[in-house]
Amino acid sequence: MKSIHIKAGLGNQMFQYVYGRSLELAGKKVVFDLSFFYGNKAKGDTSREFTLDKFNIKTNALFVQHRRYPLYALYKKFLRLLGHKVEEYFQEDTYVKHIEQHIRNEFTLRDPLSKKAQDIRKKIQSTTSVSIHVRRGDYVSNKETHAYHGLCSLTYYQEAMRHIAQEVVSPSYFIFSDDSAWAKEYLNVSGAIFVSDFEFPDYEDLMLMSECKYNIIANSSFSWWGAWLNTYEKKIVIAPKKWFQASKTSEYSIVPSSWIRI
Repeated sequence: MKSIHIKAGLGNQMFQYVYGRSLELAGKKVVFDLSFFYGNKAKGDTSREFTLDKFNIKTNALFVQHRRYPLYALYKKFLRLLGHKVEEYFQEDTYVKHIEQHIRNEFTLRDPLSKKAQDIRKKIQSTTSVSIHVRRGDYVSNKETHAYHGLCSLTYYQEAMRHIAQEVVSPSYFIFSDDSAWAKEYLNVSGAIFVSDFEFPDYEDLMLMSECKYNIIANSSFSWWGAWLNTYEKKIVIAPKKWFQASKTSEYSIVPSSWIRI
């Protein structure tokens, strides 16, 4: 039996679920361990909520709480000291492609969007909509997280918007960020709608992002899923060339080959 630890934010939870779901569909027994969300996160981890249950997930696997996450974190550290690779996020496009139709069906919301989110969706659907995701938060405030992930620079966003302007007539920008103040001060996008100002739950933000026809994403699993779930047949997705700041971390299997790297 394979135990998959579901942890961190929604984007990571989705990747972890996909890995477990792919094993399940291949006939293997899987258990999803939710201990991280019940006061058992490791020191240094950012607190998050479990929100996969907002989607139409179809797994028959059990969701359990072993309440031993700190011990598991120490075990992982020990393995890494011995030189072993410990995979826990499963951020690979190949896992997703393998069961793509299952995932597209399951990563739909169980309940309708809130009324205000529906209003924003109408604006997204009626315009040449482009989402921009600015991921800061613990990428800035947490020293370890910053060292591992790094940040997308202002130059990246400026170059991405220039590319969109060359390809898209009259783009309308919808900005998603955990630091709207920074985005408003530095992106300088006339007429942009700052979706994050409405403080929708993360799963509604994700669905709204996926409704945009074009996507400028951060080095973030959250906007990765927003772009991947976008079904517009002529979509353009722009992603950062460097996904991880940590140079030893492999990133070649994360971003689909059809996306543009800047």
